[in-house]
Order: sequence, then structure tokens, then C-alpha cells
Amino acid sequence: MPDRKPGLSPLQVKSSVQPGAPLPSAPSEPVASILLVDDHRANLLALEAVLDPLRQRLVTAQSGEEALEHLHREEFALILMDVKMRGIDGFETAARVRGLDRARHTPIIFISGLPEDEDRRYRGYREGAVDYVVKPFNPDILRAKVAVFVELHRRAEQIKRQEAALRQLERQASDEVFRRIMDTSMMGLLFSDYEGRVIEANDCFLSMIGYTREDLKAGLLSWQELSPPEYEHVHHDAITELSLHGVTRQFEKEYIRKDGKRVAVLVGSARIETQRRNLTYVLDISERKRAEANVSLLAGAGEILSSSLDFRETLGQLARLVVPLLADWCAVDIQGQDGAIQRVAVQHTDPQKVELVRQIEQSYPVDPAASRGVPKVLRTGEAEWASEIPDSLLIENARDEEHLRMARELGLRSYLVVPLAARGRVLGAITLAHAESGRHYTKVDVQFAEELARRAALSVDNALLFEREVTVRKEVETLAEELKHSEAQFRLLAETMPQLVWTNRPDGHHEYFNRRWYDYTGLTAEDTGGEGWSRIIHADEHERAIQAFREALRTGEPYESQCRLRRADGMYRWFIGRAVASRDGSGRIVRWFGTYTDIDDQKRAEEERQRLVQALERSNKELDQFAYVTSHDLKAPLRGIANLSQWIEEDLNDKMTAESRKQLDLLRGRVHRLENLIDGILSYSRAGRAREKPEAIDVGKLLREVIELLAPPPETLVEIAPDMPVLVTERAPLQQTFLNLIGNALKHAGGTDPEVRISARDAGPFWEFSVSDNGAGIAPEYHDRIWGIFQTLKARDKVEGTGIGLSVVQKIVQSKGGRAWVESAVGAGATFRFTWPKIEAREAREPSSPS
Repeated sequence: MPDRKPGLSPLQVKSSVQPGAPLPSAPSEPVASILLVDDHRANLLALEAVLDPLRQRLVTAQSGEEALEHLHREEFALILMDVKMRGIDGFETAARVRGLDRARHTPIIFISGLPEDEDRRYRGYREGAVDYVVKPFNPDILRAKVAVFVELHRRAEQIKRQEAALRQLERQASDEVFRRIMDTSMMGLLFSDYEGRVIEANDCFLSMIGYTREDLKAGLLSWQELSPPEYEHVHHDAITELSLHGVTRQFEKEYIRKDGKRVAVLVGSARIETQRRNLTYVLDISERKRAEANVSLLAGAGEILSSSLDFRETLGQLARLVVPLLADWCAVDIQGQDGAIQRVAVQHTDPQKVELVRQIEQSYPVDPAASRGVPKVLRTGEAEWASEIPDSLLIENARDEEHLRMARELGLRSYLVVPLAARGRVLGAITLAHAESGRHYTKVDVQFAEELARRAALSVDNALLFEREVTVRKEVETLAEELKHSEAQFRLLAETMPQLVWTNRPDGHHEYFNRRWYDYTGLTAEDTGGEGWSRIIHADEHERAIQAFREALRTGEPYESQCRLRRADGMYRWFIGRAVASRDGSGRIVRWFGTYTDIDDQKRAEEERQRLVQALERSNKELDQFAYVTSHDLKAPLRGIANLSQWIEEDLNDKMTAESRKQLDLLRGRVHRLENLIDGILSYSRAGRAREKPEAIDVGKLLREVIELLAPPPETLVEIAPDMPVLVTERAPLQQTFLNLIGNALKHAGGTDPEVRISARDAGPFWEFSVSDNGAGIAPEYHDRIWGIFQTLKARDKVEGTGIGLSVVQKIVQSKGGRAWVESAVGAGATFRFTWPKIEAREAREPSSPS
């Protein structure tokens, strides 16, 4: 297709603009050349129609080779290129373009009609593309993207023209013309003397560095003030180059603004000998540097996220990459299946601040119901950010004065939280914050962080899927590999397997059923042709099973479905059907291998289990009702006995002997003990059965509440070890366990200097807790006996108790999957230990009997 000539193109005279498209360049401005590459003429015509409103010169090529010929002859502002083409494809063409001096920096946008694929998209960016667009695309969005690069090209050309104009201006020595250029230039322009003092500057330069014209007149601007110390050698080299050649090459550096921040610039200078001063032009390249850094960061993140399936390790590396490029500190949280929030990475430019963050997390655990921050982002799946963090926000979210002090010490200035979301699920969140750098997040930063989080989420999701399926996949891959080598071996294996085995062609047509299939179904090979095999699926599951298989054929993903299959005698049994695709070296599906496994017995066992669970629940409710009524009926006469003893003592007050009073006191003591015994039996019957919703429990805080409730004597030393964990569990059972053990320790602690100590240690999936006293201790032969109900080692007249407390502890701990034991010797005190799971299981464990 011929080029569109600027002087003849109808695009030059069109005045209308498509809705949503950026405003076209003014007619007087130079027209940019855009190269469109696609081996289908219809696609080129469509692209031309989309880009017509931009009024630029459109050049077309119908192959990669033709595109390279154009690029040898002229420069282009942008290349839009199809990925899949005859001859050399878009990726190979892009690689060759990068080898051309004239075109190596020309932006490339890939346009692909292939389904979205992360590997192809990554390869596109690796080959140097600035964007990767998948068809069907939004014309307005594509037009807007192209307009951005056209504008960048126009500005670059304008800068070139202005540089040429400045040099021409220097030769003509026209101060009036130069003043006009300085006032209207998009670049910073300034004059300085040979000592580095800024004599004159345009408004663009002053705005760039944050100074006023009054500052300039006051002589506050000099190279020494504007240049960071690390650029001293750059400044020295520029002076040397000016002295030798009268001009400098363009070089990059930074200026220190008046507010202390830095701005990245591109600088060039020329010496005007007749006026004994230097002319310098300065271009703000902060946005370009940020874009380059973002592209580099995404590339680095891609390498990290694809390097390992250990997502915790890769997320930690990602946090180290992000700091300090995108944030002064970064934290990554993952949400477990039980809803618990787990922090897997935290990084800060200052290691001491990392420790401060950990202290805050330990002292003030995250509230899953919080209305801000990570919990909110996990609930909503939407990003949250603030360009400024006022002190009022810290006050609003602080739980106490210490929390506020620690939050202020972090010195946060701006933050954003973006979700880790993949396949419709929110897996976690990435938190970024600026502090010491003084930078502030913008909407552009949020969009970039969302893209980074999207890529990280895909990596996490893939790792989780891999962890869940790795065992099955290995078995299937092993089987598939064996089948490639020996079809006969597969048939022999299939005929000996207990499952119903089958194979399909890539289009889903059934090729083979083993003998067990025909024996079970009673069908013949003719009966199973096409989708005839599906007639044995129960009507209730038929449509769902067929749709699942068709979806697997469409996507190539493994197939799995549970359904009932009709036996030859007309009875139905439950089966689980699974199938995987076998692929050749190029990834093309060559065959499907599937099985149906009989799970009818498991299904029936599950139904029986549910029935037994429901029966057990009814039994437990009846037991609770019985225990309550029994305790009430037993306590009523006891209260009567206590009241009668009190009345007898009052009636015979004058005639009562000391011995009689003692006997009445003993009577009331026995009544009180019997009431405690009844309460203990009731607690024992309920231990481990009552369920409540698991929550995040700060064990240190819980222990302080328990000790306050027990109110030990002032002379008793009760010590809680630091760094107590936070558990996701039920509060009441854990509280009752500590109440019984600490209460027991307080009873048996030393008589003169009683001491009770509570500690914890990490034991893998459990925490191991211990409660120690400095009492008389327990002989080893009694270590098992004390856990039995109604068991005490001392007479009840000496130590008040029912002998049930430790039995309740044992029962509660075992219901959580843990264990309880004692370590003690006579005269050496006693240490009671128990283990407790770090995270409560979602499904409550049922006790083995109503007890």
C-alpha cells in the first residue's frame, strides 16, 4: 500500500475527532510518521481508520521484511505491529529493529489476535515493546496510546529544532530573538558566568528548580548550590569539555530544588566567548526516568516471580526490589483460607524501622474487621491510597498513646495498598509507603502498583495451584510419558486397573474403553459411539458433566467431575471422573486419558458420618440438658442443708459448744465442696464440645486477664514470658485451660515465696505452653494419675479442690489435637505443659463419645 503523503492526505483536512480521542496536532506542527505492520490488508485498513483522526502520516507494510526496508530509509515516531505474521513474525522483526541505528529507540506496540497469554506478553516486553494490545481492542484507547507517542515524538523533534535554533541564534548574536525563545521555550534556559553563578534564566528553568526570579536577582543560584556533591566530577568534566571544544555533549544529572527534593535533568552547554558566559539548556526528564525505572522494575519483578514456585521467597525478593525504587517501605500480606492475615514480607530502607514495624504488629495485631488498610482491601478487592497522611489519620487509627507514638516514629508521608487478585479471588495485598524520601503517590503510581500486584498475584495463584495439584500431576505425567513409549503397555495397565479407563482424541471423540467399562455398563462398542457413552450418566448430573468435559476440551485444562453412572443391572453408583491431556513436544494435545473411579462407598460413608454427627450433636444436647437439670436438682437440697445448718447455729447460739460450731462449719464446707464437685462434673461433660467462631487471640493479653480474674495474693510472683504469640482459635477453651492450670499452680506454689511462671515456645504447627510453680512437686509415679477425674494427691481438707480441673484441661487440649503432660519431681516444683494449634481448623473436631 502506498504511503500517505502529507500534502495530499485527506487526513490533513478532516476537522472532526472521534469521541474520546486526544486533540490532534495543529496543522502547522510537523506530521509524525507511523509504521503499520500486518500481513492482512483488512487489518491495515482497520488500523488506518482508527488512527485517521490523529492526522498523521501512516505508512503500511505487509511483512516484517517490508517494514525493515522502510526503517532503513526513514525514521518513524511509532511502530504498530502484528505478532503473528507470515515470514518473520512480529517478535523477530522487533529484535531486528533494535539492531538498526536509526530505529533502535523507536517505540513498538504489539497487536495480537491470539488469546491473552502471560508468556507471549512477557516476550513482547522483553523484545522491547512499550505496550502489548490484545484484539479486540478499544479504538479510543489505542488511539489515545498512539497520540501519546506522537506527542513525545513531536516534543523530541521540537527540542531538536530548538537546539538548532539556539545554535543559529548564537551565531547571529540576536539578543531580542533569543529573549523570545527563552520566554517561550519548553526547556529550561540559563546563562552563567565562568565561575558558575547563574546570571539569567527563563521561567521554565526557575519553575523546574523551585526558585523565584527574586532569588535569581539576589544571587542565590549557583552550580555549587544546585548540584548534589556526587555530581562534582560531572560538573568538572563539563567545564573541561567547554574549555576545549566550546560545547558539551548532552549528559544526565540531578538538581537540588529549593525545597530539598531532586529533579532529574538532561543538560547541555555552549560557551559564548564574546560575552564570557555559558549558555545551558535543561530538560526535565523526571517522568522519563520514572517510566524507565518502572519498566526495569517490571522486568526485574517478572524474573523474580517466574524464578520459583516458593511464593513466600519470591514475594520477599519482590519487596527487596521495590524498596527504594517505588517505596521507602513495603509489606506483603497473604490471606489464608480461614481468613487469617499472614505477613510474609516486610522491607524498609532502614533495618531499624523493620524491627519497629514488627513490634507494632506484635503489640497491636491487625483487626480483620478494620475499616482501613489491608483488611479493607482484602474484603473489597479495591486499592486504597492517600497522597498525604495527616497526623489526624494517625490519631484516628491509634489504639492508645503508645500505638500513636510508634506510628509517628515511622514517619509515613504517603501510602497505597493494592490487592493481590487472580481469577476472581483476593489472595493478599501489597502495602507501599513513602517516608524519609518525602515523595507522594499519585494516581499513576497506583495504576503501576496495581499492574505489579496483578503479576505477583498470578505467580502466587500458580504456586498455590501447583502445591495442591503437584502429586496428581506427577502421577498423570508419569503415566502419560509411559504411554508415549508403549501403547501396548498402556492397554495392559488399563485392563488391570480397578477404574473405568478411557481415551479420547483431541476433539473429544472416544477411542478406547477398557473391559471393566463394558462389564460395568453392559454397553457395546457401538453403543458408546459419539456421545452415546453419556447415556449412563444420571439425569441430575448429566448436563453438568457434559459441560465440564466440553470446557476441558476447549481450554486443555484437566477435567474432573463427580456423577452417578448406571450399572448394567440398572442401579446407579457414584464415580469421580478425571482426565488429562497428553501433549507433544510443541505443546499440542494428542490424546486425552481419563478414568472413572467408584466412590460410592465413600459417599455412603460420608452420609453415614453426617448422620452420626447429627446424632452425636443431639446426644450432646440431651447430655447438656440432663447435666443442667441434674446439677440444679442436686444443688437444691444442698442449699437447704446449708440454710438449715445456719438456722440451727442461730437458734442455739447461746447453747452451742465450740465443738458443735466446728462440726457445723465442717458440714457447710462439705456442702460447698459438693457444689463445686457438681460444677466440675458439668464443666467436664461440656469440655471440648462447645464451639465458637475462631478469632485472633493475643495470648499475652488473655493471660493478664486470667491472672486478674484469679486475683493471686500480693506475695505471689506471677511472671508471664515476653513475646507471647497470637493464635487464631476459640477464646473460651483456651481461657478455661489457662484458668485451671494457673489456678492449680497458685494452690500448690511455695509457702514462703510462691512463684508461678508462664512461657511459650514454637513447636511447628503448634505452640507449646508451660505453667510452672515452685511447690512441693509431684512424684513420677503420680504423673499419669493426676489427669484422672476426681483425682487429688492431698486430702481435700488440706487443699481445696474437686479433682476435676486437670481432667477438663486434658479433655479440652485433646479436642484441639494437642496433648498435655506434667514434668515434676518431689521438692522441685511442677511444670504443666500443653500444645495448642497455631490456627484453628475450619471444621470442628467431634469428640469420640458424648462423655
